[in-house]
Amino acid sequence: MKKFLLLAVIVGLIGCAKEEPSVRYVDPNAQGAIAGTGVESQDISAAAQKAVQSILLTPAIASAAQPPIVMITPVTNKSASPIDVSLYTTKVRGALMQYGAGKVRFLARDTGAKTNEREQELRESGEVHGGQARKASSYDYLMTADLQGISASSSKGQSDYFLVSFKLVDSNDLLVWENQYEIKKEGRENSVYR
Repeated sequence: MKKFLLLAVIVGLIGCAKEEPSVRYVDPNAQGAIAGTGVESQDISAAAQKAVQSILLTPAIASAAQPPIVMITPVTNKSASPIDVSLYTTKVRGALMQYGAGKVRFLARDTGAKTNEREQELRESGEVHGGQARKASSYDYLMTADLQGISASSSKGQSDYFLVSFKLVDSNDLLVWENQYEIKKEGRENSVYR
């Protein structure tokens, strides 16, 4: 009987032992343990940070009498890497809003266009009443970005090079600012990106 009780206590203690978590939090600005040669979170953060610092120093922004309005267009992915390219523009816009001290304003037509159309329909039908009709804002600058890449692989491994180009274009189609961020990675194995 004593052996049975001792065995039960040992099994209970083993069952109560703290297990290591199967998932852990990591810094999104640092390379994780699972890495490959493609674009990763730290690459997106670094490119966005470099773009934000450069934009805020651009004379068109830094010395503007009033904060210019920027409309962000979707990033064009010309690389073979599958990536949610809107991460770049989301990071740039967020950092400019957070750290730009009001030097830049953004049009939010991408988030509210359908809601605004529905609101206008309800107003026209008389179902809702609002204040005076508003005039829609227009942009002073378009922000565009391209992601380009080239890959090579052999029996020795994989190599990937990426170039992210951010641009500000004024309403006369003049390029007033451009900044580029390069990434080159090599490895024996590549991770699967989704």
